Amino acid sequence: MDYINIIILGIVQGLTEFLPVSSSGHLILIPKLFNFKDQGLAMDAILHLGTLSAIIIFFRQDLVRLFSALFNREHDPDYHRLAWYIGWASVPAGIAGLLGGNLIEQELRSPIFVAWNLLFWSLVFFTVERYSATQKSTKTDISRMTLGQVLFIGFAQAIALLPGTSRSGITITGGMLVNLSPTTAARFSFLLGTPIIFAAGAHKTLQLLSFPINSVHISGLQLGVGLLVSFAVGYLSIKLLLGIVSRLGLMPFIIYRSILAVSILIAF
Repeated sequence: MDYINIIILGIVQGLTEFLPVSSSGHLILIPKLFNFKDQGLAMDAILHLGTLSAIIIFFRQDLVRLFSALFNREHDPDYHRLAWYIGWASVPAGIAGLLGGNLIEQELRSPIFVAWNLLFWSLVFFTVERYSATQKSTKTDISRMTLGQVLFIGFAQAIALLPGTSRSGITITGGMLVNLSPTTAARFSFLLGTPIIFAAGAHKTLQLLSFPINSVHISGLQLGVGLLVSFAVGYLSIKLLLGIVSRLGLMPFIIYRSILAVSILIAF
């Protein structure tokens, strides 16, 4: 794998992991469109590590507060409750990944499935955004969320395992459905996604350690380039998403997803 391919994959991972356009869908389609060879488990793992590092550094204050409050209820009761809520809300996606991961990998990664899923969820995102705009008041304090609200978004996150859905898109719209403001929903989406992104990267790393012979040979320098590119682009993508959602909502991403889906259906 040459460095141009690695840089492109790093950019795609960094952009699509956080923007509501479906990271898995793009990582399936880009190699097909550019005729890339399989990047291998090592590169998969390092790209996830880059975006995980981006979210940890960007939200370091929130994450440190959540971790500190996890076992210290008296010190910060609101974040103590929120930390445990996020843990419980991560369970549905974890179970779905364990039970359905192989099926998704083998049967649901075709370009046609990705395209129709992009279109379907774009319609859902549009409908929810119109609904949210009619609400006279929305919540802006994530520490006051109820367990029911958090679990609803957690179950929505599990659906994002389907290529073409978008984890950030479906959790942001889930947040808007339970009356969070778009910006607050986006912020919570990142915090909720941290355990899942960590688990995905850890899973790929364990696969690599268990079956190293099946991995494509990639040098340490190439892995470093992939890590740095996915981290830098991921960090900028978080800032970009929060800025766009606060001013324009999800509409720019809905338009992009729809154009991409139609292009895929024409191309394939």
